[in-house]
Amino acid sequence: MLAALFAVMFGLSLLPGREPLCMKFARKVSDGLMPEGSEKYCRRLTWLWFFVCAGVSALNLGMVTRGWSRGWSFTAIAIPLLLWAEKRYRDRRFAVTFRTSGSTGGPKTIVKPFEKLAKEVCYHARRWRDLTVKPTVLATIQPDHMYGMLWRVLLPKLMGWPADPSVIMSPEELAAKMAGAEKVFLVTTPSFLVRFAKYADAYELPHNCIEIVTSGAMLKAETSRDAKAIFGVEPLQIYGSTETGGVASRRGDGDWTLFEGVKAKRTEEGKLRVKSAYSVPKRYTLGDGVEFTGPRTFKLLGRLDRLVKINEERVNLGEMEEKVRSLGFADCALTVLEGEKGPVLGCMIAGDKVDALEMRRRLMGIFPHGTVPKKFRFVRELPRNPQGKVVAKEVARAFEV
Repeated sequence: MLAALFAVMFGLSLLPGREPLCMKFARKVSDGLMPEGSEKYCRRLTWLWFFVCAGVSALNLGMVTRGWSRGWSFTAIAIPLLLWAEKRYRDRRFAVTFRTSGSTGGPKTIVKPFEKLAKEVCYHARRWRDLTVKPTVLATIQPDHMYGMLWRVLLPKLMGWPADPSVIMSPEELAAKMAGAEKVFLVTTPSFLVRFAKYADAYELPHNCIEIVTSGAMLKAETSRDAKAIFGVEPLQIYGSTETGGVASRRGDGDWTLFEGVKAKRTEEGKLRVKSAYSVPKRYTLGDGVEFTGPRTFKLLGRLDRLVKINEERVNLGEMEEKVRSLGFADCALTVLEGEKGPVLGCMIAGDKVDALEMRRRLMGIFPHGTVPKKFRFVRELPRNPQGKVVAKEVARAFEV
């Protein structure tokens, strides 16, 4: 009887001028955020379920008239099996392919079902549901990166906000775009905010920025404070990866707070292990060290894969880079090089050139004995990818010449 009722419902929704039942259900689940080609797929799926329900109904009726009692057992097996098979096919049919940044190694290809992206965007959209204005989304990131896809493509589509199609490349361009908008929702990277802060005094910015969302590299506390002073908004930092999607967020330099629906724990190695509906695979271990400060809050301790051994001393490259910056240098990146008697450190510094002997003397006070960098390269800016992360291969390559 239930199968017959569903068959009627599916069939009626296929009449001319009506929306197929599967399409209605999909729109409701995803808040109307649908991938390209979903209309045709949902119509075909509605036909499929119409025939399945009608066939099951006829089979059950035939079994009952013959005095058999196994019809419902068949339905209980067949329907869940079909649902599972359709879900597997749908995830492949509407998958989105991303390439990771490759900042610490070679780029990887990550394939994510559109459904996972839609779930994540719908979650983030709750923050701005009560806005009475529709801000223009301005972005300094490419739309083919996962962060760009989520925040500059899918979010404005879901919210009905206008989105500028161009990728903003310079502070001058951002200032001009902001001047031409009523309200602005800025999607950017920490490295762009650093660049903008250097030249902020040259522009008269309207006070129309309602939000700044940033991800990729870590946002320094100083940069966060500068952005708040310039734009009137403290950036919302998103922590995660292409594999996991968004994991947690924070403003300023406080602890990170896990997103709703994301579970995490500290592994025996001290890394962050994530279980999330946005992740591919569903459970994934990130390379960052972590210390939990509460049930859903934590501090990041830097990448554990940057712990290296130099002259029998263990050195965390991330921690040492912070110490070099504390000496007054704009930025720096450390890399491991092959020396005559074993591994040595190379130090790339963004800033004015300093004599190598003077540099070693200044660094002797902060580096463990025997680990002071042997080689130096001075550049205007560190090599970074579009997401603002330092490209380790490019840093290492600079010491080959």
